[in-house]
Amino acid sequence: MSNPSVEQPGDRGKSALFISSVFAAAFLIFLVQPLVAKRILPWFGGSAGVWMLCLAFYQSALFVGYAYAYALIRFARPSLQVGIHTAVLALAVFSLPVLPEDSWRPTDARAPTLHIASMLVFSVALPFSVLASTGPLVQAWFARRFPLRSPYPLYAVSNIGSLLALVSYPFWIEPNVGLGATGGAWSIAFIATALAILSCAIVARRDSARPTSPQLRVERIAFRRALLWVLLSATAVIMLMGVTNHITLDVASVPFLWILPLGAYLATFILCFASERLYLRDANLLIAVLCAVATFRDPDGASGLELQIALYCALLFSTCMLMHGELYKLRPASESLTTFYLCISGGGALGGLFVGLVAPQIFGGYHELPLGLAVTWGLVLFLCRNDPTSWLYRDRPLWRLVATGVGTVFVATLFFIVPDPLDAGRHLYGERNFFGILRVSDKAGGENLQRHLMHGSTLHGMQLRDESLRSRATTYFGSGTAIGVLMKTRVNGDDTRVGVIGLGIGTLASYGRPGDLFRFYEIDPAVIRIAENPAYFDFLAKSASRIEIVEGDGRLSLEAEHESGSARPFDILVIDAFTSDAIPVHLLTQEAFEIYRRSIADDGVLAIHVSNRHFDLAPIAAKMGQQFGLSNIDLTTPRQPDRLSANSRWIFLSPKNERIDALAAAMLADRLRAGLEESGFITQRFDAEQLEQIPVWSDDFSDLFGALRH
Repeated sequence: MSNPSVEQPGDRGKSALFISSVFAAAFLIFLVQPLVAKRILPWFGGSAGVWMLCLAFYQSALFVGYAYAYALIRFARPSLQVGIHTAVLALAVFSLPVLPEDSWRPTDARAPTLHIASMLVFSVALPFSVLASTGPLVQAWFARRFPLRSPYPLYAVSNIGSLLALVSYPFWIEPNVGLGATGGAWSIAFIATALAILSCAIVARRDSARPTSPQLRVERIAFRRALLWVLLSATAVIMLMGVTNHITLDVASVPFLWILPLGAYLATFILCFASERLYLRDANLLIAVLCAVATFRDPDGASGLELQIALYCALLFSTCMLMHGELYKLRPASESLTTFYLCISGGGALGGLFVGLVAPQIFGGYHELPLGLAVTWGLVLFLCRNDPTSWLYRDRPLWRLVATGVGTVFVATLFFIVPDPLDAGRHLYGERNFFGILRVSDKAGGENLQRHLMHGSTLHGMQLRDESLRSRATTYFGSGTAIGVLMKTRVNGDDTRVGVIGLGIGTLASYGRPGDLFRFYEIDPAVIRIAENPAYFDFLAKSASRIEIVEGDGRLSLEAEHESGSARPFDILVIDAFTSDAIPVHLLTQEAFEIYRRSIADDGVLAIHVSNRHFDLAPIAAKMGQQFGLSNIDLTTPRQPDRLSANSRWIFLSPKNERIDALAAAMLADRLRAGLEESGFITQRFDAEQLEQIPVWSDDFSDLFGALRH
């Protein structure tokens, strides 16, 4: 009779099979997340809300997969598990590919949450849930095959695979492989992984007949213990999504920052589930408190962007170490691991659904982060109170003092969730929706009071409150900017058709003349309401031109107009969607420029606003224009306070090279007429040699990381 404590022939190979299956499934799970997000982000204006909904969906699909694994292990005999899982995997294979088809593209901007959820359910849910079930299933089969070895390190292996996929996509896969090719490779890898998973099930079924294999006995789990598993997991996800929301919308909405919080979250799983010795409760508690104090004392990021991001990631890491470390300390015997993982995934789903769906309905701001912190303090205090090894144990002298202190911190943290009565004084209006948080506020600006529209950390427009100055264009559209010169040098008497993708507060409408048409395309309905309300801004209301506003994504709306035959060419088409750092890549692809070329007159101008803190988009725009025979000029102007102009960068493209020459001459004449020094004014043209190394972006391929300023 064989001895289970002695390694049998082939055990190393079988162990490697289990490990590689778990790793591959986890890798594919976290590869499909950015893959699908990149596919659908352009359809919803590049909003970070898409990523939040994706995270909520993936947490829910993870729970479905874990619930299936629990039911399969709990209620199906080993001899049936192979057959059932084979059928489920086959269904998942037939549901491929995972990338949503073009038919899912929205026709309007209404109900994006429901549309995205439906799309993910039909396209991704089945293969994702099946892959998600791999972790607990394979670990249960591993425990059956190797009864004297702990299966929990496989969970760390799973998270290593997840982290590797998360990092490799933006830094290696995306810059080198197109979206369609990556989706096809993912499908092939899914089939290979499915075969490996079935091999694990077959090995476990055969070994379950060994007389030396102990009979699995499911541990009876107390309700309080299961509830703690759920709460710890949910709190970690709330912290993950709360920090992600904050650093991508209120600090800087660089899409690559999505990776940092999720990477920190996964790293804590890896460390905590690899070994209990790697979890240091007191050290992580101290770091969490210090980071929380630092971030709340500097909510506007005055200490600097890099430091703010580092502090928030450290806060997330330390709090998730606390939650996941306590989870691992409370783990059951391996016979009950599917129950354990079911509770973890259930908590994650609850946390994800709360932040993705509930919080936007009940909070006017991003209060998920302080809420997560408050629950973190409460959970840690509760667990320490019942842990005899903790210096915060209820029978120790410091308990009452510390409990009072932590309780005070708990209440103080919750205070940040309650709307501040003074907030109404800081902001005239605020609204949170799928596309982010909008705030209208007055701000002193020298001698003139300014009214701002902010979208997260991005200025969407500014109007002076002085009656004598209210009609003047400001910031990126001021009279000293390139777009201002273009508008001012139009021939009098010529009616101009101007299309603008990106409404803001409608500043460009201030250049409107009788007979002109300004047609704005805006995806966020809240922006439209604010810009049209004269109580906040009146550029639209007081414009001498005819104003039309189209609600929806600009590119999709233009495309729909061409398909319906209602499109008329614009003399000037302005693309103003890149000042934020959540770059709508779909507006810079070949397919987009084909639509732009059809949308401008033969002597028209395509004006693209490329002022950006983190990305150098002018060469990309010039390269795309080159594909359609458009001449280019890249114009940078400095800040000119007396002309109400911020430093800005515009690239103009036109089918007529003479039009570009005229713009260059007009810029020079305007500068000389204003008596301005040459410093800060940059005029350049991209020639074929300069653009040779610039990649051609398409809906299938783009490399935003390559456009980062270094």
